[in-house]
Amino acid sequence: MQWNLYNHINTPVPPLLDKELLDIENVLQVNIFIDPESEVSFMKEVMPNSLVSRWTPLFADVNPEGISKQKCVQYFCNHFKINLSETMAFWDGGNDISMLKYVVIGVAMGNARENVKQAADFITDDVDHHGVESALKHFGLLV
Repeated sequence: MQWNLYNHINTPVPPLLDKELLDIENVLQVNIFIDPESEVSFMKEVMPNSLVSRWTPLFADVNPEGISKQKCVQYFCNHFKINLSETMAFWDGGNDISMLKYVVIGVAMGNARENVKQAADFITDDVDHHGVESALKHFGLLV
C-alpha cells in the first residue's frame, strides 16, 4: 500500500483543477506535496517563475519570484514605521531563511533543520521547551 500524505495529515484529498482555470496572477503562495527528488523537474515544468522553499521532506512552499517572508517583514516594518534595527524573528523551516537573514536577530528554533540553523544568529530550544521565551530572556527582552 502506497503511503498517502493526506492520510498522514488527516485531510481529504482535494479535487484536481485545470490549471488553465486558475487565477494564477493573484496567488501569493502554494503548498506542494512533493518529494525533494521530484521538486526540481516539477518547478521547471509547472512553476518556472516561482521560488520553492522546503521546510519538510513532505512538502514545500512555492511563491512567485519576489514574494517571501523577508518581503513580508519589509512591508510590515514600512507600514508600521518600525526600524529594521528593532527586528527579531523566530522560526524553524526552510521557508523562513530569507526572513531570518533579513532581520537583525534571526532565531532558529531547536527543532529547525540544519540549513535554518546555519542562517540564524541564535539557536534556541524547540517550541515545546519554551524556546521563544528562552531566546527573549537571552537577549534581555524578558526577565
